[in-house]
Amino acid sequence: MERIFYEEKSYRLLLPSYFKIYEDKVEAYFWPYRHVTPISDIKKISLVERIPWYVGWGLRILPNRTLYFAIHHGRSVELERKSGYWKKIVLSVKDPEKFISILNERLKKGSRLTVFN
Repeated sequence: MERIFYEEKSYRLLLPSYFKIYEDKVEAYFWPYRHVTPISDIKKISLVERIPWYVGWGLRILPNRTLYFAIHHGRSVELERKSGYWKKIVLSVKDPEKFISILNERLKKGSRLTVFN
């Protein structure tokens, strides 16, 4: 069984969603889609002050290959990937500072990548 460093569940839009940080990956789920990003594939972590209104709510796909898990439109976390189809993944977690802090710790322990704030 894998160790979970961060876990957040929600039913805010009447559909189940969750965000988890494991030792080597970040998992995001909004019914019916689940996305896993290996920590080794993260190029940059950013704090997004506000998700734009035109994104809407729920799971959203933008033409610039950005995937939104928009549970709310407040402060969120953006993961920029090194490779893969999705260039950016935006996660609307409840506590983005805590999420980024835990993810930075995993980056330090798991690899020699540069840590971003």
